[in-house]
Amino acid sequence: MSFLQGGFNLCNKTALPPGVTKSAAIAALQDHDKFLHADPHLTTYKRLDVEDPNNPAVLADYDAYKVPKAIATAGAKREVKVYEVHDHVPNPVWSSDVTSVEEFVDCAEGVWVRVRSPLGVVLETTWFICEKKDGNNRGTLELVQTLVCTCNRLLAALCKSQVDKGWHAVHDKLIQGMVEDRTAVAQQAAEATLTAKV
Repeated sequence: MSFLQGGFNLCNKTALPPGVTKSAAIAALQDHDKFLHADPHLTTYKRLDVEDPNNPAVLADYDAYKVPKAIATAGAKREVKVYEVHDHVPNPVWSSDVTSVEEFVDCAEGVWVRVRSPLGVVLETTWFICEKKDGNNRGTLELVQTLVCTCNRLLAALCKSQVDKGWHAVHDKLIQGMVEDRTAVAQQAAEATLTAKV
């Protein structure tokens, strides 16, 4: 029934504030707890144990996850971390509690996430940090989100609407975490300097 299969692709970008380094921004993306809490609809989550043979959501073999080749070869560890995520997602048709399985793979520039939601909705998103050159050849860092959604054709517009409404809030929360990390590191460095002088 491939004629019922649909979906969409999106790419969203947000400039990072000055002072956030690329390595710190990547580390923040790879902090899965912080990443999951950037979702404004999150209610709870738990990591699924890959050693549990009774859990069909978790595969023992990395290759069975069919991680995209570009991700699998871009400095990624051959490790998939799997989470069961509970969201409360309001929408124009109904409000519902949604349980999804999310697969995370850390890669050289950030993190790749596959979300498997009810009704056959699958979101594959790469979150990465890149440098954008301006006209004066000065670089600014950007948080880039590239998303591929596969779903029933009848659900595509609703899913796209949800992503369009929510991506700014997710980016803002992720960047807020990066800024807080930068502030904490600066504070620790200042305290270490003071201690060394005493």
